[in-house]
Amino acid sequence: MSADHEERDPWTWLTSRPVYDNPWITLTAHEVLTPAGQPGIYAIVHMKKQAVGVLPIEDDGTVHLVGQWRPPLGAYSWEMPEGGAEPGEDLEDCARRELEEEAGVVAGRLEKIAVMHLSNSTTDETAHLYLATALRPGQTAPDDTEVLKHRRAHFLDVLAEIVDGRISDAMTVAAVLRAHHMAVTGALPAGLARAMLAKPAAGPKD
Repeated sequence: MSADHEERDPWTWLTSRPVYDNPWITLTAHEVLTPAGQPGIYAIVHMKKQAVGVLPIEDDGTVHLVGQWRPPLGAYSWEMPEGGAEPGEDLEDCARRELEEEAGVVAGRLEKIAVMHLSNSTTDETAHLYLATALRPGQTAPDDTEVLKHRRAHFLDVLAEIVDGRISDAMTVAAVLRAHHMAVTGALPAGLARAMLAKPAAGPKD
């Protein structure tokens, strides 16, 4: 099979009609012919904001996480600071804003580490992931829809929570795995990589 054939859109798009619209999403139903030539409906969710997430890592190898209730899952979720960039908002500005608003820290250095497409069978949502270092204290300012908790955990503990499923947020999983790859391949400052990959020895118990 030729590359051109593999990369060509095999769907036939006939008509489209909006089904639902709010300030965050638009749901559109498309009448289509499937790749097999059968008639069908393909519903696509368009996201009006681009997703932005930022993984803040301190010089000692600890990570700032925020926790909140996620209604679609009916479950509590620990994640890195995340949010949506307003139309026209600079993505890096959004990352800095969300980091301070949710975790109460300011990034001295910010680096984009990945771009993702989330649930790409049903939505066009794009996520931009950043790594924040050289952190200093800032001021939290959560949205009125957010009831957040905050904690710090060593990078290896966060990685372990991803491996065993306690942390399942897609953007957080991707950012932590990318940061781990950067640490072991020399893409991060040596001191920071050492702090991330070697937990301090536990002190004596009282």
